[in-house]
Amino acid sequence: MRTGTTARQTGQKPALQASDAGAAPAEVAQAGAAVRSGTNPAARPADAKPAETRPADARQAEARPADAARPAGGALPKERRKDPLLAAICHDLRAPLAAVTMGANFVLQTTPEDEASGRSRRVLQAVLRSCKQMERLVRDFGDLSEVEGDVVELRMGVHDSGQIVEMAAEAARPAALARNIDVTVSRAETPPLVHCDRERMLRALAHVLDNAVRFSPDGGVVAIAEEEREGTIRFSVTDHGPGLSEETLANLYDRTWHAKRADRVGAGLGLAIVQGFMKAHGGRLEVESAPGATTFTLVVPKDGAPGDKGAAPTPAR
Repeated sequence: MRTGTTARQTGQKPALQASDAGAAPAEVAQAGAAVRSGTNPAARPADAKPAETRPADARQAEARPADAARPAGGALPKERRKDPLLAAICHDLRAPLAAVTMGANFVLQTTPEDEASGRSRRVLQAVLRSCKQMERLVRDFGDLSEVEGDVVELRMGVHDSGQIVEMAAEAARPAALARNIDVTVSRAETPPLVHCDRERMLRALAHVLDNAVRFSPDGGVVAIAEEEREGTIRFSVTDHGPGLSEETLANLYDRTWHAKRADRVGAGLGLAIVQGFMKAHGGRLEVESAPGATTFTLVVPKDGAPGDKGAAPTPAR
């Protein structure tokens, strides 16, 4: 090309003349791009090797300048959003599940409480129990979608910490009484106020209490307590079951590990959700376990100040 030849002869940068653009627009555009990128022979230092003779990794590095912005470790930042498939499934299941629940409730209320209708009533009650379990599972999948997408939206408010533990214990008692397990509450003399999302805290405590009741021996005791310490509110749940193995402690928040266990109980979503809720509050989840006693402690800042949401909960030893 004329422009390139002139550059080599004179040692000057090639100039894109209007006549060149009219004669060969594509060729001139390519030459201009080559000059700007430094790959044009005219702009290359005399001792530089041609591109085709340089190592392949060097040529690839030049071809992908955007890689310089990639974080250490080669991983791109995770997009903060819910899992669209999981969110859609949860949304679509709620309406038909509500219709089944309402229908079963209506039929149960209109069924006579006599011996002839006893079997029908028991079937309807079983249907309602199953509906309740499905509602909780759908809600858990929705919570998990928010946790894994790092988009947990909190509705913060100032609440009585003693009232929170009382409400959590009351919700756990029906399942506990079925196995003759007593749920005890220990409150401070003057329960402190805590800045939190009360609904999320109650759901987190419900998961921990459910595990405690499930693994407690029949006739045992599950204790829930609240305490203020160093600017935080600590909600602890203690059971007197067999304790957690070292392998379980190491994979405590890994729901995929729980799902692969042959002896698993439930979907294994609870602790992953609790962990996510605590991190969203700027808090943490601690666990201390030994044969005969396991304690889970939910720790949240009293004033709702943001904490290190990227830090993983550390087991208390």
